[in-house]
Amino acid sequence: MKWFKKYWNGIRLPHKLVLVYMPLIVIPTLLGSLMLMHSYTASSKEASRDYAADLVGLMVEQMDYRLSSIEELGKQMITDSELLDLVSRTDVTTFEQLDKTTAIKNWMNHYWLNNNMNEFIVAMVLDTGSEIYLYNENEVSQYRIRNPEYKQAVRNNRGGAVWFEPASFSNSFQKFEAFRVGRLVRDSKLNEVGILTIVIDVEAIRSIFNQTKLDENALIRLQTAEGRILVDNGNEGGDAGNYQDLHLDYSDIREDWALSASLKMDDLYAQINRMIRLTILIISVVFVFGLVVTRYLAIDVVNPIRKLMNNMMSGVQSASPRKLVKFKGAIEIREMNDIFVSVMYEIEQLIQQTVSQEQKKRAAEIEALRKQLSPHFLYNTLNSIRWLAILQKQHNIKALVESLSSLLNYTLRDANEFVSLREDAEKLEDYISIQKIRYRQFAYATDIEERTLNASVPKFIIQPLVENALIHGLEPVDRMGQITVRASIRGSVLKLTVEDNGIGIAPDKLAEIRQQLSGSAPQGTTKHIGILNVHERIVAHYGYPYGMSIDSESGQGTTIEVTLKYEERSEDEYYHHRR
Repeated sequence: MKWFKKYWNGIRLPHKLVLVYMPLIVIPTLLGSLMLMHSYTASSKEASRDYAADLVGLMVEQMDYRLSSIEELGKQMITDSELLDLVSRTDVTTFEQLDKTTAIKNWMNHYWLNNNMNEFIVAMVLDTGSEIYLYNENEVSQYRIRNPEYKQAVRNNRGGAVWFEPASFSNSFQKFEAFRVGRLVRDSKLNEVGILTIVIDVEAIRSIFNQTKLDENALIRLQTAEGRILVDNGNEGGDAGNYQDLHLDYSDIREDWALSASLKMDDLYAQINRMIRLTILIISVVFVFGLVVTRYLAIDVVNPIRKLMNNMMSGVQSASPRKLVKFKGAIEIREMNDIFVSVMYEIEQLIQQTVSQEQKKRAAEIEALRKQLSPHFLYNTLNSIRWLAILQKQHNIKALVESLSSLLNYTLRDANEFVSLREDAEKLEDYISIQKIRYRQFAYATDIEERTLNASVPKFIIQPLVENALIHGLEPVDRMGQITVRASIRGSVLKLTVEDNGIGIAPDKLAEIRQQLSGSAPQGTTKHIGILNVHERIVAHYGYPYGMSIDSESGQGTTIEVTLKYEERSEDEYYHHRR
């Protein structure tokens, strides 16, 4: 078993497909087709024989029906009491004889019209010895009804129908062959009054032969027990020896007549033989087509897989997605390659975004470090002013200096440090108390949900926005201003809102700010550093889609909404940081 696995693993996929295709598909298909063909051939031949036998049997039944119909016609005529009374009348005058002849012919016409075989009845003749009553023909001698042998044969049958072999007759127009059926006519006292003869065209029998599909492929004969042929279907082909593939005999039809049918089964089997040849051809075509399809299937699968592997290896080795090739092959493999290339493009784009965000983050850290020198010097100076205000008991100056010192101390920490929203809001209060010394006509309000106070936020995330609202929104107005800070949680998102009722922002300038926030502003556009810096800090820390949006209406005010990822900051971290 191990050697087989080793051998199998060493075979290329195209060869495997051929090896699998041959035993599992082609060979069973060939064997199944051959068995089906053999079974179909045998059953078809048997069915053909049965079909031919049924057709011959049907011919015998139809022939018997036609002959019986003729006999029934004769029986009705010889048992008709009115017709017998007319025939039995002998004491008639010449004029009465004419009426009698007309009446008898009318009766014959009545029976002829009501018989379904009337198209094959050539004539009906009633011979009373002294008179002959003829219907449908004018010449009597041609039917040989007064031939002594004919009369004796009819009398010997004692009233039964006697069928005579076909004979050639002629009328005023043509020659034809016809059967004669003779019956003895007796009156009510069983005295012989005449002989009824019905002449039937042989087409009554031959047309039955011609109605079946066997007619062209068979020699069909109605013959006597001694072998004399009475009627055949007219096929030329020598004697019956040429039709010996299937021979059927049905005897005792009439007067020991028999129906003989000799068929050439090769003609019946011709369609079966064509089907056999067609099946063999189809099997051969399927076999060759299967090999070709297997070959192309291998090419359609193996080569694309190799190219996909090369693309994946190049992608793993940090090749640019633009260098990855597209190829032809199975649609599933091409779709896999397209998906892989798309993933590589996504990875490249994510790497570029990460690098860009890291660069912005480093630039912000450097800028924060650069600005730390001035706050250190200012903090020491303000500390001296505070002690001087204490010594001179200037409490308002002392409070202002303490707020400014607290704010500067808060500023000197790491610019990228995270604090709780509670601490950032407290430092914002210090900033507001300082700004109220300068801007007296504005009110400050908060709407901060209690559960948001422990949320972790970047330090100084709200102050630049409040400062922007004071300088750009409320300073130009000559009425009471209002700044409102709101905080709420929506699922996993922390939303901070700074709203003012200042002069608002003109539509063109608002569009410019929005372009800068989305990163689609053209080169050379004047930057709104305060707002943009807050947005870039958020994106640097959290990534997209977090950030800032702005909405404003000229003369009505401005609303800035900050979207952050909601993360809680524990109380221990908060108090440890404050110490």
